[in-house]
Amino acid sequence: MKFLIIIVALSLRIFAQNDTILSDAFTKGTFLGNITLFSYNIDTKNQENAYASSLGGFLKYSTDESSPLFASVRFHQSSSIGPNENKEKTQLFNNDKDASNLTTLSEAFLAYRYKGRVFKIGNMMLNTPMMNDDTTRIVPWSYQGATFTSERLADTKIQIYHITQIRANTSDEYKRESASGKFDDGISMLGITYEGINEISIQSYYYHAPSLYNTFIGQIDYRYVASEDFLFCYGVQYFNSSDGGKYNDTLSRHGGDDIDLLAFKVGVDGPKYNVTLNYSQNFGLSGIVKGYGGLAKVFTTSMVANGRGNFKPETWMLKTRFDIDPLDYGQSEFAIWLTNTRVHDSRGEDFDAFYSHIRHYFNANTSLYIRFEAIDYHDTPKNDVNYLRIIASFNF
Repeated sequence: MKFLIIIVALSLRIFAQNDTILSDAFTKGTFLGNITLFSYNIDTKNQENAYASSLGGFLKYSTDESSPLFASVRFHQSSSIGPNENKEKTQLFNNDKDASNLTTLSEAFLAYRYKGRVFKIGNMMLNTPMMNDDTTRIVPWSYQGATFTSERLADTKIQIYHITQIRANTSDEYKRESASGKFDDGISMLGITYEGINEISIQSYYYHAPSLYNTFIGQIDYRYVASEDFLFCYGVQYFNSSDGGKYNDTLSRHGGDDIDLLAFKVGVDGPKYNVTLNYSQNFGLSGIVKGYGGLAKVFTTSMVANGRGNFKPETWMLKTRFDIDPLDYGQSEFAIWLTNTRVHDSRGEDFDAFYSHIRHYFNANTSLYIRFEAIDYHDTPKNDVNYLRIIASFNF
């Protein structure tokens, strides 16, 4: 709050000295919006199923983002329509209050830009490997705190974040609680991205959460353009956590102090297709499904199935995507992903999964997205399950 008061005071002083800045900031501001219809069905054999449909979206207003000083506000909303059963399992509504809707302030920040540096304070949506917005539902995750980003050094991006509270995608309240546990002193992050080597991107992140656990992430991506029509990509990731605090749960599937995950990928992009082979092995007992918030960005990630769980999973994932020639009423893509996961600890579950989707773009702003995944568990009392999501979206 002290930082917020300083920024507001500075803003008012600048505006008072130059009325043009104030008028331009609002007259050049922009509105963005989205309307989404989301239907979700979870079919679990021999257990209670879950299904619900929701209508919602977001409305966002930003002052002129080319100004040194700018601000943004965004509301997200999701409301139940039609029948539902065990709706909390769909994560479409406010589970904190067992409600059939969710309305929240997902963004409300002030920002200051100066010579390639941007400072923000307030409520924000983030995009980092262990803290991100997770847009797989209508309402995303969001975070409260302060962030600093600098691109002053050539080919280098530096991010310094300190998050004091987190709002889950099934809540309207910001709390001192992450996806993997409570925290007292906030979560800090240092991220560095370097792209000064031709066709290579290097990323590293360090998260410091004294009450939970600390995490280091390193990633290298290489893209090789073989011809005008073919591009090859290779990647390696490493996630390692340690130093568990008083709220840490080493055996948590969402995140703990014993993550030791190595992942690789190799792929090719053709004129109308993409094929990627992904592999990961978590040598630790802690999972990394959600990390501190959102969905942890590991190569072996599908809609539901993944290689990010606890109890030492080893996962192969083959992803294919095909573009369908433009039609009179838009353009489509079709995808099939195959997952094979085997664990190296008797407490885990082996499974295979089949995933497919078709996504049709009627135009640049209107789309229909149909996603299906079936998970088949082996030699375990856990029930097989099918997931179906139908998402119609319009941006304005």
